Amino acid sequence: MRISLRLKLTLISLLLLLIPLVGFRFSAMLQANLLASREDALMFTAKAVATTLSNRPGLFDRELFHSQDQQRDLYLFKLSNSIRLNGKADDWQPELQQSEQFGAKHVLVAVAPYNPDSLSFRHVLGQRGKYLYALFLVHDDKRVYRHPNSLHPAKADHIQIGIQNQEGELHRYLLATDKAGWINGFLMDPDPDKMIPLANEPRIQGVWAETEEGYIVEMRIPLSMIGQRLAFAVADVDDEKSRRIESLIGTADPGSIGELGWLLAPSKNIETLLEKLDQPHSRIRVVDDNRRVRAHFGSLQTETMDENQAEDNSGLNALPGWINRRLAPVYRLFTEAFTENFIPPVNQAKQLDIQGIEEGLAGKSSITHYQLPDARVEVMAAITPLLDGEKVVGAVVVEQTTNSILALKNKMIEESIGLTVMAFVVVGLGLLFFASRISSRIRRLRNQAATAISEDGRIVATIEQTRARDEIGDLAGTLATMLAQLREQNEYREKMADNLEHEMRTPLAGISASLKNLEKEIHTPEKQIKEYINWALRDVQRMESLLTAIRDATSLQEALEHDFPEDFDLAAALAIWLERGWQASYPHVSFHYQAPEESIVIYGDPDRLRQMIEKLIDNAVSFHTPETPVTLDLSGDKNSLEMRICNQGPPIAPDMLGQIFNSMVSLRTQKETIPHLGLGLYIVRTIVEHHQGTIRAENVQNDGKTVCFIITLPRTSENC
Repeated sequence: MRISLRLKLTLISLLLLLIPLVGFRFSAMLQANLLASREDALMFTAKAVATTLSNRPGLFDRELFHSQDQQRDLYLFKLSNSIRLNGKADDWQPELQQSEQFGAKHVLVAVAPYNPDSLSFRHVLGQRGKYLYALFLVHDDKRVYRHPNSLHPAKADHIQIGIQNQEGELHRYLLATDKAGWINGFLMDPDPDKMIPLANEPRIQGVWAETEEGYIVEMRIPLSMIGQRLAFAVADVDDEKSRRIESLIGTADPGSIGELGWLLAPSKNIETLLEKLDQPHSRIRVVDDNRRVRAHFGSLQTETMDENQAEDNSGLNALPGWINRRLAPVYRLFTEAFTENFIPPVNQAKQLDIQGIEEGLAGKSSITHYQLPDARVEVMAAITPLLDGEKVVGAVVVEQTTNSILALKNKMIEESIGLTVMAFVVVGLGLLFFASRISSRIRRLRNQAATAISEDGRIVATIEQTRARDEIGDLAGTLATMLAQLREQNEYREKMADNLEHEMRTPLAGISASLKNLEKEIHTPEKQIKEYINWALRDVQRMESLLTAIRDATSLQEALEHDFPEDFDLAAALAIWLERGWQASYPHVSFHYQAPEESIVIYGDPDRLRQMIEKLIDNAVSFHTPETPVTLDLSGDKNSLEMRICNQGPPIAPDMLGQIFNSMVSLRTQKETIPHLGLGLYIVRTIVEHHQGTIRAENVQNDGKTVCFIITLPRTSENC
């Protein structure tokens, strides 16, 4: 496969791909180092936060980090939305996604074995402003409302509430209704066995709404009514006649102050401390040993650059903005995509469930990575145990996204690709120009070398010298010197043939004369001596013929330049030459001449054309089969003529058809009296080409025993 110089230089230019490869490698190393540094910084921050919190005496007791009951304690969300008491749960998102399911594990009272299809509920508790809000999504297979005039609201489906007020006293409340709609609470007797309400409690407000599966209850209670402990229970009544409570499911027993669960709200004290330890673009969360988030501060959202910063950063680009926009699809193939402007997840999680939390609660520090669920954002988290003395009471989690590191890595990759594009454009154009320049010089040198030598091997032109002092200039000079030397050698060989003929003819003439004189002096030579003399005379004639052939071949080109072309009738000339010359020279050969019906006038040198045809006649006679004719056929039109000279004889080998017209090529095998050096057909081709014609040899296909030489010549002097 031939590879051009331009293609080779183009392939060499692919080495520029090392630029992005080095950039990719360096960006990967930079990312690894930045991640390691970020991990160290986050772990240092987490340990600093844990140390600060651990040095606050009594903090963990006040914030209820000890002796917690996961089954009974209630987690108080900071609600993201304002709650409208309308019996719908749409404004409880996203906290509703973390609601708890209450069922078999939370049964307080059951007359019969618990049936989950009869009663279960989901529950969310949150704070908004001065109120505590509660949502109950109750699954009840049969709704039973209280009678409008009944003084026993507990003899229907209802919700029991147990509250320890800020003075530490237990207050029991009940929510029941005679129909779906607005409801208020009933203040109940502290004795759980007495289910008669003492008074209405208008401060506890809510809405009871029916659903296909049961009902929804939304309520709110002023925070001023609540201390630190709270419990809820949902009662199920299925029989409208007996109105007996079939089952009671709740967070804890609302009728006993010791059974109430602790109300676990995010600690304002701890969050105040976290605010003082704020880390930019970081989120700090504190969890207890039940993995409940007890305090958090900060955000994972990175700071948005203002317009001035964006303009400053845009100045770092290797390429103009419009080129960067065009290359954006290429950038995306090699950069790591991430969500830059993402919406942070729920502000506050009820429980933190990420890898490494268990190790942190077991007393081991760790670094973990995780993906945000709704965005292509990787979060790095440093987790360290939170100690109260020597006891682990929770863990500190410090989190940051890796967006800034990925942005820097992507920036470096884009810069590498941009620089590579610029380098490819500049260097590629330079290499293309350089390759074109070199290839044009080499092509010009090739053309000069190709036209300097003719088809017959003569030096007809020279190679132009260049001023360039490089390898190509040296090559041109070397070729020019070589051609000059070849020209001298050719001229010497051509002159040597003339000199050789001149120098050899004189002694040959003397030898011939001496042999003739010797023959005259010996009056009665013996028969053997006479044969020797005849042989010597024949050899002298053969040498003279050889010298004549060599002289004709070497001096033919020069002689052709001094010929005398004229217009003459070639058809008539062929008839005369055949009758008076060739037929007389070869009396034993039969010639058939197919003359044209009209004269064919051609512009050329008659002597040279006769010499050409005579060589072909001699060749046809030499190879023809005895008793077979040699045929001549001449035809033409107004622009050209065609002459065919054919003989029956051995065919020419196909691989020799194009070589027999070269110098010193002969197909003769038998010894003949007339010397042949393989110059006859070479002379024929030279004369034909001098007259702007062509010649070819072919084996006739119909019989395979006829060989024809076909000459085509122009008829006008304009082609000559």
